[in-house]
Amino acid sequence: MNKSPLYSILFIALLAVFFGGAVSGVEQYTRERVEQGRVAAERSRVLEALGMEAPDSPAELADLWSGRISEKADASGLYYSAKDGAGALMGYAFPFTAPGFWGPVRGVVGVNPQGTTLLGLSIISHQETPGLGGRISEKWFTEQFRGKRIDTSTNAPLSFVYRTVNAPNEVEAVTGATQTSSRFAGFMNPFLAELPKRGVFEGGGAK
Repeated sequence: MNKSPLYSILFIALLAVFFGGAVSGVEQYTRERVEQGRVAAERSRVLEALGMEAPDSPAELADLWSGRISEKADASGLYYSAKDGAGALMGYAFPFTAPGFWGPVRGVVGVNPQGTTLLGLSIISHQETPGLGGRISEKWFTEQFRGKRIDTSTNAPLSFVYRTVNAPNEVEAVTGATQTSSRFAGFMNPFLAELPKRGVFEGGGAK
């Protein structure tokens, strides 16, 4: 017996609804997983800037974050405070967006509770050329900032040089990426010089 045209139309419509719903569900699931991965990656960078080791396990990362990191905000924007294992304040982390040669460079710096010393710097994302300006995200570059003093008596706390460093405030810039290095330095020095004025550090700089 021949099936009626109405039956065929209903059958096709039901198939469309089923497969459309399945595709939508997969897309939603994928979007959520991507967002979870993005958040986890950014949190790991914040922990690195604070001198803390970020766990590989998502569950352990979430536990560490909820137990020791607090999100705060002031007139200048978002920042984080961090506690050590005993519950004492160990520092602050300040996100930044610096200009690069090909696009914005997003990162975060960690600072001690007094606002006088960098705990670290990490890069969250950038659009610089791999092997050239993109090297600003490599460990050899970011690790140089750990322990650097924030000298509030100058507008240029750090000196970016294209040679082996020989002074406490010097950072070796990325050779072959002059534009990236100069733009990053041009942003970072004023950014660091302004941090003590945010009023969150202990003593004179912040609380």
